[in-house]
Amino acid sequence: MVKISPLRPYVPVDPKEFCTNPYDIIGKEEEQELKKNPDSLIHFILPDGKGEELYQNAVKAYNGFKQRKIIKHEEMPSIFVYRQESPQFSHQGLIIGISLQDYEDGNIVKHENTREKPLKDRTNHIVASNVTAGLVWTVFKANNKINELIEQIKAKKTKFDFEKYGYKHLLWQETDPIIIEKLVELFRNEKVYIADGHHRAASAAEYRKMQLKDSNVDKNSKAPWQFLLSYVASDDQIRILPYNRVIRKLALTENVFLEKLTENFEIIPMEGACNPEKKNEITFCLKGKWYKLIVKNINFKSKRDSLDVAILQDMVLAPILGITDPRSDENVFFIGGTQDPKEMEKYVIEKGNDLFFNLYPVDIKDLEAIADKGGVMPPKSTWFDPKVLSGLVLHDLKKE
Repeated sequence: MVKISPLRPYVPVDPKEFCTNPYDIIGKEEEQELKKNPDSLIHFILPDGKGEELYQNAVKAYNGFKQRKIIKHEEMPSIFVYRQESPQFSHQGLIIGISLQDYEDGNIVKHENTREKPLKDRTNHIVASNVTAGLVWTVFKANNKINELIEQIKAKKTKFDFEKYGYKHLLWQETDPIIIEKLVELFRNEKVYIADGHHRAASAAEYRKMQLKDSNVDKNSKAPWQFLLSYVASDDQIRILPYNRVIRKLALTENVFLEKLTENFEIIPMEGACNPEKKNEITFCLKGKWYKLIVKNINFKSKRDSLDVAILQDMVLAPILGITDPRSDENVFFIGGTQDPKEMEKYVIEKGNDLFFNLYPVDIKDLEAIADKGGVMPPKSTWFDPKVLSGLVLHDLKKE
């Protein structure tokens, strides 16, 4: 049900030096370290400056990459296979363009709402630069024929093979129009789900709307801005880690808090740091002591309500702690991707916070089921891991 397209992107000459993590997970310390390297993508995705100057600096950085031949243009329409490998986990998928008309038609399915401020920022960035460098991570339901074609492409020599952020990154390029057309046909029957990158997708859709307002534009054109730069992977290639919650200050006593929890949960004191073992279990560290919560009533009204992130929000954060909007409430912040509970408890024991909630990760099948019904998951529900690199390909929206 989606229309895919090969790309004619710019690619880095030295991807190890050039590529970075996605802009929205780069902390200030890492940002400043990356900016010591003039050949890093960081100068484009997180440019210096304020207001309009910021976006003009992104344009300058992109033009500088081309002038200094840090990136080069691919002349042949191409699709790519991207793989990340480590001893602990490996995954792979395709880097392709997906029609933004499918985004408008609901065939690229969302599960989160976007926020005005980051959407405006990314839209301003793409309008100023006419370039996207960050991949929108999407998934399709496992399809053996698509996966077989991916393996066929991987039989060729790699275009990139380098190590960064603890993973080996491999990229294969496919220009054979026959193989590309086979993938086009296979995806005609597929729906894809946004895993990571809702604001990048929405800003690309806004850019397309601006282009379509031009009366001289052919609405059926195959212009680059008609397609979303996407990393699309089989849903059996996905690892989701928990997106945990930290409460800075508990506004009530420990005993009162624990008493209020008994309305909806069985509370089990634990001897030390621990992870939940299954869905509908939550562990938490309260001022250095660990507990396990087991949900008493599992007759939920919807799949969304059965998610542990939803249970925590609906039964604890909002009614007991008064945190009705976790995106804006300064008493809560989020920690994604951490798996070691001994590291989690440092946020309480060493960093002065009162409470750490440790959640069981969301299952990709639950995400798909919620998205299929037009549902919206709570903010910061999923941490897809490892993050796919930005800058492996740069989708120039004006380059035909």
